Amino acid sequence: MNIQTLRNDFPALQNYIWFQNGGVSITPAPVAAEHARLMQALLDRGPVHIVYPEEEYPRRQGSMARLARFFSVSPDDLALMRGVSEAFQTVLRGLSWQSGDQLIITADEEAALLLPALHLRDRFGVDVVKIPLVDDFEEQIEVVTSLFTDRTRLVALSHVTTDLGFRLPVEPICAAARARGIPTFLDLAHSAGLYPMPLRELNCDFAGILSYKWMYAPYASGLLYVHPDHLHDLKVTYAGGRSEAWLDFENDRYEMRETAERFQYGPWSWPLVHAWAFAADYLKDIGLENIWSRTVALTTRLKEGLKDIPGSILYTPASPDLSAALVTFGLKGWNGEALSQSLRERRNIIIKPLPHTQEGLRASITFFTLEEEIDLLLEALREIC
Repeated sequence: MNIQTLRNDFPALQNYIWFQNGGVSITPAPVAAEHARLMQALLDRGPVHIVYPEEEYPRRQGSMARLARFFSVSPDDLALMRGVSEAFQTVLRGLSWQSGDQLIITADEEAALLLPALHLRDRFGVDVVKIPLVDDFEEQIEVVTSLFTDRTRLVALSHVTTDLGFRLPVEPICAAARARGIPTFLDLAHSAGLYPMPLRELNCDFAGILSYKWMYAPYASGLLYVHPDHLHDLKVTYAGGRSEAWLDFENDRYEMRETAERFQYGPWSWPLVHAWAFAADYLKDIGLENIWSRTVALTTRLKEGLKDIPGSILYTPASPDLSAALVTFGLKGWNGEALSQSLRERRNIIIKPLPHTQEGLRASITFFTLEEEIDLLLEALREIC
C-alpha cells in the first residue's frame, strides 16, 4: 500500500488535517469522477433508464451484484435504502409491538437508532433497555445476554458505537439471541469497509449499511440486509413501486417479491448507487486486509500517545479487538467544542467534538492518515495541556 500515492486520490487533504471521516467521508478522486461521469451522462443523454433501458437496467443489476459480493451475500439478501435510519425503521415497523415488549440497544447510540427506539417506547409502551459498554469481550457478551427475557422483541446494536467507538462482539451476541428466537439488527455504519465482513458470519438477522463513511462513496445511499431465513419474519409496512414482483393494474392484485427487495420502494439516485459499487471495488483493490492492518497500527499509535498527555482520558477500548477506526478521548478541563476549535486554530485539524455521552473528541482514523498527522494531533494536545 503506497500511502502517498493513495493520498493523491484525496485532494481535499491539501486543505486540512482530517480526523472526521466518521461523520461523512471525503470522496476519493476516482469515485468522484465516476459519479460525475454518470451525472454528466444524464445531462448529455437524458434519463438513461427511459431512453436506454437495455443499458441502464443491466448496470443496476451489476451494481447490486458488486455490493453483494463485497459483503459475501446474494443480491437477493439486500434492499436499497437511503441509509441506516431507513433500514432500522423498516425493521422496527415490520415487527409487531405490544406494551411491555423489550427493545435492547446500547447506551451509546446515534439518533438513527436512539430516536426510533424512544418513539416506539412512547407510541406502544415498549421498554427500551440500554446496555452498558464494557471493555472486556466475555463480560460484554454476558452483559447483553443476561438482559434477554421472554419479552425481548429485538436486539438492535451498533457494531461500532457512534461516539465512544466500542466494537461489540456481535457474532456471539447475535448467535445467543438467535438461539432464544430473538431477532437482531446491526448498524454497520462504522465497520463496513474497514475489513472483510461476510455478513452471514455476523449471525445477525438484519443489518443497515451506509455508503458514505468507511466505504468512501458520495453522500448518501444505504442497504438493508435481510437473512434469507428471516425474510418472512418481517412484515412489509411500506409497500411501494419496486417492492412488487408483479402488479395487476386492472384487477388490483399484486404479489410482493420473494427477496429482500420487497422492503424497498424508490426512487433512488442510481448514480449514487453505481458510484458506491465503484467505491467498493476501489477498496477491494487497495485490500481490506491492508486497510485494517493500517487502521490498527494508527489507532494504536494514537492511543499509546495519549497515555503520555497529562489529563487525557481514553474512552475507546485500547484493544483493537474491541474497537475499530474511532478513537475517542477527553482532556480534563476542556469541553469538546472548545477543544475542537482550539485544534482547528492551532493545527488546522478537523475533528468531532462529542455531542452526547462525554466531554471530549472523536478522532476518525483513515487508512490514508499519516503517522505524522497522528503525532501533530498529540503535539497540539500537549501544547493545550
